[in-house]
Amino acid sequence: MSATQGPAAPGEVRSMTGFGRSAVARDGVDVRVEARSVNARHLKVTTRGPALLDAHQAALETLVRERVERGTVTLSIGLTRARGAAPASIDGAVLADYARQARDAARHAGLEVTEPSLDTLLRLPGVLGEPTEAALDDAEQAVLRDALAGALDALLEMRRREGEELRGVLVAGAQRIEQLAGRIEARVPVALDEHRTRLRERLTALLDGVDVPEETVAREAAVLSERTDVAEELDRLRSHAAQWRDALVAGGRFGRRFDFLVQELGPEANPICSDTGDAEIGRRLTCLEELVREANTIGSKTGDAEIRDAVIELKLEIDRLKEQAANVE
Repeated sequence: MSATQGPAAPGEVRSMTGFGRSAVARDGVDVRVEARSVNARHLKVTTRGPALLDAHQAALETLVRERVERGTVTLSIGLTRARGAAPASIDGAVLADYARQARDAARHAGLEVTEPSLDTLLRLPGVLGEPTEAALDDAEQAVLRDALAGALDALLEMRRREGEELRGVLVAGAQRIEQLAGRIEARVPVALDEHRTRLRERLTALLDGVDVPEETVAREAAVLSERTDVAEELDRLRSHAAQWRDALVAGGRFGRRFDFLVQELGPEANPICSDTGDAEIGRRLTCLEELVREANTIGSKTGDAEIRDAVIELKLEIDRLKEQAANVE
């Protein structure tokens, strides 16, 4: 079994979307299999094909589960046999009963009793049974397995190729989150200094030019500094982004771990927004659909435009990552 045939190997990233097709003709049977997959939290296998395959549903699902970790996989199977279906059988008891009823009816009506023709009797309901398909023999089952294996090979190769493209997108997203965290961290002390300057100017204006005691300004600035301390949230953001990148480098089966990490990244952005003195931003970012509508209003109320803009970018980046991570196996 090749590296693309089983579960994702270390260092490998797989998407959950893919398509594969295979056909095998051997031992008097022609089997065609198409396998499609889309993203899903768990593995679900659906098979579409002739009724003859109903007895093999569990075996087919087992083969898929041995090689696919997550996603909704749909198998479309076509099967043609050279020998065709078994001939229809005649139900002798039903035929004899029809013949008896015909004779009895003739006697009751005072008609000449004649035997009904065989052709007439064979057309009556229930005389001929439906043609039946014999169960797949061992050789035919082997052809079915080989066709499925070929379709899964192609499906998983496509998932691997798309997964490598996905890895690049996710790594870039993690780096962008780290860059935005650094931008916010660098801006916080600058914003505090600017607030301290504005505070002194306002107090001086209120006191008609009287010098404001430095301890008053320092005390107010200290209160603001404590309220706007976002160091812990930034540290957690960096930690989650680092775990994200480490998981991408390691590869393998980590789609569920991504689900957890991306959920952890989102909550860290909200405190940054609210702790920097703009509760309105924090509320609005919980509903991205309102962001564009309210952008102008938010901009007029925020305490620091650069932090506000960075947090908006951060939230949007996390949302983009959520969409992409949902497709990792």
